[in-house]
Amino acid sequence: MKQLLTIVVALVAATMAWAGGKEHQEYIQVDWYPLFTDSVGWNIYTGGVGLGWVDATGGDVHNKMGSSLEVQWLNVIGAKYNTGHGQRISMGVGIDWKNYKLKTSERFMQPEGSEGVAIGSYPDGATSRSSRLRTFSLTMPVIFRQRVGSRLDVVAGVVPCLNVHASLATKYKTASGDEVKENVSKHLHQAPVTVDLMAALSYRHVGIYLKFSPCRVIKKDWGPKLTSLQAGIILGL
Repeated sequence: MKQLLTIVVALVAATMAWAGGKEHQEYIQVDWYPLFTDSVGWNIYTGGVGLGWVDATGGDVHNKMGSSLEVQWLNVIGAKYNTGHGQRISMGVGIDWKNYKLKTSERFMQPEGSEGVAIGSYPDGATSRSSRLRTFSLTMPVIFRQRVGSRLDVVAGVVPCLNVHASLATKYKTASGDEVKENVSKHLHQAPVTVDLMAALSYRHVGIYLKFSPCRVIKKDWGPKLTSLQAGIILGL
């Protein structure tokens, strides 16, 4: 949690410093004219490309936050309604990829002769250890934006996720020097549908975001309790 707060503070400072140096420039809409406009009423919309860091919060998983990443395109294509008074509501279809990397003392594994996901230790003497769980989702975000002043947007929304794929990858070297790779992409029993809660601040379409994923990544009885917080940079929101 301390790492996450440190990253959020650093992102706020970096975003404001970048935006502050652009005060003399003319304000430019990032929506693509003429297909992607920001006029009053309904518009076609794309945006919300983000890169963030993932912190596991379920208690059963101890991840390495600096190497656990999220890549998202919040709205690959969507529609937005602009009231003309600083409010905008958007909905669409996007994609999201999350990567949970464990600390080197533990590894993801699939129980031998079974299904699901387990967390276990490495064999004695193992070196060069690395273990990751990855998920890929189709998302259907519903986002509300409130303009504050002339350039700052406050954003909140819900992001339902259809988790269409999950995989785990573990590799290490045995005490005798042999390299072992374990890759599993079937029968992990990821939750088919989850919901993320999202908040963001955006200044001239460059912003920071915070997401909370309260739903389990792996179904109950099929793996450890894994929920998460994500924080990062987002563009075109």
